[in-house]
Amino acid sequence: MAFDTATAARLITDEVAAAAAAAPDGVAMAASAKASDFCSLWKAAKPILETVSGFIGLIPGVGATAGAVLKGLIKVGDMIYEAQCT
Repeated sequence: MAFDTATAARLITDEVAAAAAAAPDGVAMAASAKASDFCSLWKAAKPILETVSGFIGLIPGVGATAGAVLKGLIKVGDMIYEAQCT
């Protein structure tokens, strides 16, 4: 099954734009500037996701699973970035 990176990038930017629209004005302005461009969005989001994935694993119980899922999502983001932005 082929992975449609263009559709995935559009879905992600649509979700970020929707979240920015629902946020307070200052946050919305900052987020909406990057929301329309997956490449810029991913450059800003990836370091944050990597940091969170390192800490989330320390949560007893579900932390290991949540960390693994987050690392998987980072890999998917990298695949989209490689296909759409390079």
